Amino acid sequence: DVMMRESWRAAALRRNGQALLEKAKARGLDTGLSIGASVVPVIIGNSPQTVVLSERLLERGFNVVPAVFPGVAENQARLRFFVTSEHSPEQI
Repeated sequence: DVMMRESWRAAALRRNGQALLEKAKARGLDTGLSIGASVVPVIIGNSPQTVVLSERLLERGFNVVPAVFPGVAENQARLRFFVTSEHSPEQI
């Protein structure tokens, strides 16, 4: 019901996901096959390094979920950035 009444939310989510994807790629980050939806991965490549980066980002106020082996192949360990329709351009 909310999605039907407030269709702007889905449009904002698409814009925000695309913006995050474009900014990540512009900085040379490996986003794999992402299309810029609500979850944008940044592939790091190994599980321990991915977990350490996730912890360091959390210390700085960014809650980024690591996806590590066995959930993904060891050489595909990644950080998963979740974006919402409520994120501002400054947050992205």
